[in-house]
Amino acid sequence: MSAPLMAAGSAFAAWAGLAVLCFQSSSQRRRMGLREQSGRERWRFILAGAALIAVSLVAAVVADGTRFGLLLWPCQTGMLGVALICLLPFARSAVTASARLAALLAPLSLAAASWM
Repeated sequence: MSAPLMAAGSAFAAWAGLAVLCFQSSSQRRRMGLREQSGRERWRFILAGAALIAVSLVAAVVADGTRFGLLLWPCQTGMLGVALICLLPFARSAVTASARLAALLAPLSLAAASWM
C-alpha cells in the first residue's frame, strides 16, 4: 500500500464529495442559476456526496493510521471546504471541472495505492 497515493485519493474524494453536496443545495443552485432538482435527484446527490466523504475518511485512516488519520482528515476536509467556499462564487466552471476530475482520480489513486 502506498500511503501518499491513499492520502491523495482521500483528498480527491473529499473535494468531489464536498462539491457534490454543495451543488445539491437548493439555495446554492438558485445563486448559480442552475435548475431545481427533483426530490429523487436531490437524494442521489446527497448519497453520492456522503459516500465520497466516507471513502475519504476510510482512505485517510488507511493511509495514516487510526490515530493520525482521524486527526488529519477533519483538517484536510475543512481546508478543502474553505477552498471550495472561496472558489465557488468566482470560478464555478473551474470548481465543476475539478470536482469531476477529482471524482475520477479518487478511485484510480485508491486502486493504484492498493496495488503498490
